[in-house]
Amino acid sequence: MNRAIALAVGISSLNVVAGDTITKSTYSGSSGLQDMAKAAGKYMGTAVDQDMKDSAALKVLKNSHDFGMLTPGNSMKWDFTEKMQNSFTFDSGDALVSLANEMGAQVRCHTLTWHSQTPQWVQSLSKQEMLSALENHITKVMTHYGDSCYAWDVANEVMGDNAQMRESFWYTTTGMDFLTTAFKTANKVKKSLGLKTKLYYNDYNTNTINAKSTAVLNMVKKLLDDGIAVDGVGFQSHFTYSDTSSAADQEQTQQANVYKNTVAACKQVDKCVGVTIWGYDDNYSWLSTKAPLPWYQPNGANTALVRKSLYDGIVAGWGGSSSSSQKSSSSTSQTNSSAWSDEHYADFGSFKRN
Repeated sequence: MNRAIALAVGISSLNVVAGDTITKSTYSGSSGLQDMAKAAGKYMGTAVDQDMKDSAALKVLKNSHDFGMLTPGNSMKWDFTEKMQNSFTFDSGDALVSLANEMGAQVRCHTLTWHSQTPQWVQSLSKQEMLSALENHITKVMTHYGDSCYAWDVANEVMGDNAQMRESFWYTTTGMDFLTTAFKTANKVKKSLGLKTKLYYNDYNTNTINAKSTAVLNMVKKLLDDGIAVDGVGFQSHFTYSDTSSAADQEQTQQANVYKNTVAACKQVDKCVGVTIWGYDDNYSWLSTKAPLPWYQPNGANTALVRKSLYDGIVAGWGGSSSSSQKSSSSTSQTNSSAWSDEHYADFGSFKRN
């Protein structure tokens, strides 16, 4: 029997020494990142969160020439949607969906089952109570958003770095039942409502063949063998380069190349359908002491955003070009000198296995 699975791969960027200058973008073409991605038959997306409250950042986000897919950083997680049992709040997620609709963009919804950002009331339940709460949560949230979601990360980071199931409250209380319940419930809702949304498993440090990626593969195969549909697997990756004494502009060149190479890899793979970076503005990156993203605000929140050379790296990855980058006169406020990367997805289309 043929089974189709979609894949999503994530990577990231680098960091700059405090006091050194950011290298600005010199790209002057009329096509944005989403325009180039669309021309290649793909999409370009970003995670969004507090930046929606920053008028200057929001102005950049609303440029549909750059982004065609939005992912909620927090607003659809359990501690935002169901802080108290069976009392649901969707305001923040609804605002993101409305913004995407205004832009003509899609939404990659994140996440239904995770060991983090889950209220304490869930963690203190008995096994059957916990599985019932999980089923109810997934049913209510998926029903609310319906086909507003291009895809759902149904389960997130359940595999430990030791290639064994993470010893989360989910696993210690229910064993593997929480994972099967999550996907069975999501599939049930999808079928009953006739949804087109894709159902993903998502994890990190699985972008190369290693013990953890093999364990994830076997876990997903087991779900499929048990007749539980999984439409895709998301790969988050964080690239860290060893601390060096190299000049900041060299680190930024290396950083731009990370973006370039990953986007180019997606472009070259027919079944890769798009790339989503985890945020676009350094000011709102979860890596608050680093500078991993394509824009920054030299004068702080609610001030004009400036494109960095990382933007040019993404442009080059999609096949565009720009002249050599120039340094900005504005200094960065970052303090860690090691090169870091901020996750993003490269969302792959279906492959088949017998």
